[in-house]
Amino acid sequence: MPNNSLRRILEMIGSHTFCEMIGCAEYTVSCKWPDRASGMDMEATKKNICEMIKTKGLKDRAIAEKMGVTPQAVNKWRHKGTFLVIDNLYILSGMLGVSIDELIIPKTWKEQTFLIETRC
Repeated sequence: MPNNSLRRILEMIGSHTFCEMIGCAEYTVSCKWPDRASGMDMEATKKNICEMIKTKGLKDRAIAEKMGVTPQAVNKWRHKGTFLVIDNLYILSGMLGVSIDELIIPKTWKEQTFLIETRC
């Protein structure tokens, strides 16, 4: 399933003004998306989540209250290398205003190239 970037590119190429601007031709578009089968890069995911928490200005106590754990538990997974329970990713994604996919960093990425032919 194409990601949002690819959808936007396809919409732009399909628009009449784009065809007028560059004429009829074939184009290739490359997109990358997470290879979910390869698993999650735990360290990169932890760093990503911690950076988002820092940017949002959330405190350990506020996160702990929402998750139903102690602030010490939040501090432990943020600073000492342990990781939070997967169920809590839903809570964190809501607190940070992002999707779970934006929290998790995959070990590898898939890249696919599409050939797009415009007919004007």
